[in-house]
Amino acid sequence: MVMKGGMGMRTIMKHCRLIPELSGGYDGGYGDVVLAGDNIQSVSSQALPEDGDTVIDCCGKTLLPGLFDIHAHLNWDYYNGLLRLNDFKLMVSACLSAQRFLELGITTIRDMGAPKGLSVYVRDAIRQGLFNGPRIVTGGSILRPTAWTEPADPHCFLRYVSGVEDFVRAAREEMGAGADFVKLYAQGEPPELLPEELEAVVRVAHRYKRRVAVHAHDATAISMCLDAGADTIEHGSYIRQEDIRRLKDSTSTYLVPTLAVLSSEVPTPGFTPAQKAQMLKPLLDANTRNITAAYQAGLVLGFGTDTPVEEQLKLPGLEFRMRKTYCRMDNVDMLLQATRYSARICGLENVTGSIAAGLAADVILVDGQPDQDIAVMYRKPELVVAGGIMHRPRQDD
Repeated sequence: MVMKGGMGMRTIMKHCRLIPELSGGYDGGYGDVVLAGDNIQSVSSQALPEDGDTVIDCCGKTLLPGLFDIHAHLNWDYYNGLLRLNDFKLMVSACLSAQRFLELGITTIRDMGAPKGLSVYVRDAIRQGLFNGPRIVTGGSILRPTAWTEPADPHCFLRYVSGVEDFVRAAREEMGAGADFVKLYAQGEPPELLPEELEAVVRVAHRYKRRVAVHAHDATAISMCLDAGADTIEHGSYIRQEDIRRLKDSTSTYLVPTLAVLSSEVPTPGFTPAQKAQMLKPLLDANTRNITAAYQAGLVLGFGTDTPVEEQLKLPGLEFRMRKTYCRMDNVDMLLQATRYSARICGLENVTGSIAAGLAADVILVDGQPDQDIAVMYRKPELVVAGGIMHRPRQDD
């Protein structure tokens, strides 16, 4: 449910439990957070209401920054026959998906590839106030080296190109069409993407102040990303120890693991849960070993799922659960990954990701203490505020 008219001039979130690492260092335990329009006005031990203010008693529940999913796909629906939808239905599907991310407390997503660059249009529609949804950072279509057989369906996420000149042209066209960053596909061992192709795209994207994200599971592709100066390595399943050390020393390249998609609880068409578990066991084992090593080395990790929002609604907090179960991550560290760290990776650390004066009014209220018990995040939040607009997630999914 969206509450459009209840925000007044200001909204005071009274008696919130605040976590210092996520609240600009506020260490008072409990406090009041004042939201003014689409920004956070103040965080203090006590805020005095003024005429016209809306006051919400949080009853000591925990207020967190809005969550990030920085490896998401608006059009990623296994069950509605995505590749058989026409353009109109694709757009409707993307808009509905965007709204449903808010149900999970996700107020910022980085869309990692959409058919025909639809996520650019959805991003702009939300910015223009045509409908309510999360903040969207989008890469348009995914650039992949030309394959022997290209999909005939025009709604595929991928854009096939070949050679340095074509990659540079395609990157410029994606950015010109509104992409916030450029995404490339470096699959296989050795990678199908050539080093010179990646280097050329990084060079042109950085010239225009855009980032580059690369789908890279395998070790050689990961090393190539570091050599070229790519901004994010997506998945990183088979990262080697020497590249973990290189990432530790880097201030510009980050790793974005995606464990939720490896869960056997997330259906894959044509496979039973047992078959999927067997098929993905090598990949899950690699993530358990290597992402744990990256975490223990102290890397700043992004928070992504690569999982359809419809499946996440059935399994709220799945990425938290997978990181806890398989990588034994600390609760506060995971919360930082899902907020401040992902904001930094997206270049949004001065916009959102923390509860601090001057940042966006992106906050969620949860019943419990997730820094002590991460299972609190396995439920939908009770309240979501995204850009100053309040939402009451449905609790019946």
